[in-house]
Amino acid sequence: MGANTAVGLNARQTGFLLRTGFPAMAESPLANAAGEAVTMAFVPTLDGRLVGPERLAALARGPLEEAVGPVRDSAAEVHVAIDEACPERPLTVALLQALVKHTMPAASVTVEARGEAGPGAFLPAAIRALETGRIEAVVIGGVHSDYHPLAIAALEASGRLFSRDNLDARIPGEAAAFFVLMRVTSAPRLQLAPLARVIGVGAGRERARPDNDELAYEATGLTAAVRQATEPLAADGRTAGWILTDLTGEMRRQYEWQSVFVRAQKVLGRPYLIESPAQRIGYLGAAATPLFVAMAATAWAHGYAPSPVALTTAGNDGGDRVAVVLGKD
Repeated sequence: MGANTAVGLNARQTGFLLRTGFPAMAESPLANAAGEAVTMAFVPTLDGRLVGPERLAALARGPLEEAVGPVRDSAAEVHVAIDEACPERPLTVALLQALVKHTMPAASVTVEARGEAGPGAFLPAAIRALETGRIEAVVIGGVHSDYHPLAIAALEASGRLFSRDNLDARIPGEAAAFFVLMRVTSAPRLQLAPLARVIGVGAGRERARPDNDELAYEATGLTAAVRQATEPLAADGRTAGWILTDLTGEMRRQYEWQSVFVRAQKVLGRPYLIESPAQRIGYLGAAATPLFVAMAATAWAHGYAPSPVALTTAGNDGGDRVAVVLGKD
């Protein structure tokens, strides 16, 4: 696994600093319509003049190389998610494809604008491909950045830009994360040991979106995703004591999660820990689920995880919702 965030240049740094509750918000070089500096979380080691596709590629390079080192020469599949409303999408796709091919020459690569739902949605097909033995490894990742004048302008125009006067909003952020998925039986050949296991995956679709007035409390899509992902837990009588969500400060998604939280009590362990990293390191976009995988695996590797089972949830503006259950063993 690999990660690059506003608090860490790799998965270990990010996991450890998120464990401490370290916040990453600061005044950025970007300004709102009134000319005031925008508060956001951004990677300080990247050139402040770098925006758009080039910034996304620079953001993704480190975590991709960190994750794929042992499988660099494998004929793997690589799936990268970017945001639904990614500016300059064709160039972004081309640069990310070129980055992957340079890092893993034998790999096939797809880049899809599916936002937060992308990485979780890639998992079922990836698992099937691995089970058939058609490929040895699948790399799944996501990259997101609000560090762009167009992104800030879009958030402000829609009333979703965080400020002291607008708390029902997103704190802009940027992050990239990747992880490698393999069969347990394939890992020893590369002298690897599993860091985490995928226990269950679920998907659903919400009617409530930012562009309509449907009730978020219905939460039918996220409920379906969580129920599907946690079926193996319910069957074994196990529970997830760690919940990782992509929630920001937007109340629409908070209401949705509250409904699902009540409905999922039978598969949630007690005491449990609920974490929403985007509230400390900025909006995660398409990087959400891969970052959750990196956080969980890092915590299990270093012995500070609150539970051996973690439930992750994420969803995009289009209404797609995904849930992934991860296990230590």
